[in-house]
Amino acid sequence: MSHTVIYNSELHIVESKLQGDMTLGEVEEIVTKIAKIAKEKDCRLIFTDFREVSRKLSIFQIYKLPDRTKNIFASFGINVLLYKRANVAAKDLDDYIFHENVMVNRGHHEKVFTDIDQAKKWLMEVSAAKQSRPWPRIDGYYPKEKRP
Repeated sequence: MSHTVIYNSELHIVESKLQGDMTLGEVEEIVTKIAKIAKEKDCRLIFTDFREVSRKLSIFQIYKLPDRTKNIFASFGINVLLYKRANVAAKDLDDYIFHENVMVNRGHHEKVFTDIDQAKKWLMEVSAAKQSRPWPRIDGYYPKEKRP
């Protein structure tokens, strides 16, 4: 499998593009690169292009991805639940929808698309709630002066 992970300074997003057969080990390698760049650039928006990927993950491996992803981000001292991720896929859509459901059910802010423009548009949207208050802290505590 080949992949690229870059920081797009124009859009302020971490972008990755993957090609070929994807295994769990490769997923962990890519997530590690994404987390490293996200921390270095203080960037909470992540875009991944899976259109040229053949997934080789079992349902059980997909089910375990939220915890693996959370642990990888935690190893960089960051909370993955504070990041917004858009994925674009062209094949194995049922697997990607299952992946999205598993991630969202575990508190991740992630969505799967089939169109790159729609994915980036969603990624760049900021909800009114997020504009009016800071991101929650990892422990869920807001300082008294910033409580909603």
